[in-house]
Amino acid sequence: MSDHSIAIVPRKSSYENNVAKAQEILDWLISKDIVKPVLSDCIMSENNGYAVSEGAKDVTDFPESLPFYLTVNGLEIITNREVFHTGETGMQTCICPSCGNDLAQEEWMFIEYWFCHETDLSPCLFCDATVAIHEMEIQPAWGFSNLGFKFWNWPDFKPDFIDEFKIALDCEVVVVNQHI
Repeated sequence: MSDHSIAIVPRKSSYENNVAKAQEILDWLISKDIVKPVLSDCIMSENNGYAVSEGAKDVTDFPESLPFYLTVNGLEIITNREVFHTGETGMQTCICPSCGNDLAQEEWMFIEYWFCHETDLSPCLFCDATVAIHEMEIQPAWGFSNLGFKFWNWPDFKPDFIDEFKIALDCEVVVVNQHI
């Protein structure tokens, strides 16, 4: 069995007050006993995360699949600019909203441009239009933000939990499934 993650990412490249919002979301998750309140070595990172807790059973349709028995079972909170990608699943399509061409089979300079220029915009290789990276139709879903919540080895979430995240973040979100 290999590891996987589910990241909940705001559809905002630069989330204002991202560190404060990350703490607010963490406090909410701890208050619902979804994650443990103490940092531990429970994520696939050199940093520590917050291990799965009993309340997580309420946010998934498959509570029997929660990774209580795994070492890698926690929440990783990211507050740096990051591309939340699918891992080995890759990118099947990336449609430019301006010209309709698929960028997925081309060089992914639009991602590097977004990352390096700290903007929400990225150029299309085909039509040279500069479009918001969140307007590109990417399948499977990828996220681009300076804030993200990555749950390691958890089963799919209930739609109402994702809706609660949208309300807490006050914006639309992207759910990114990564397989490594």
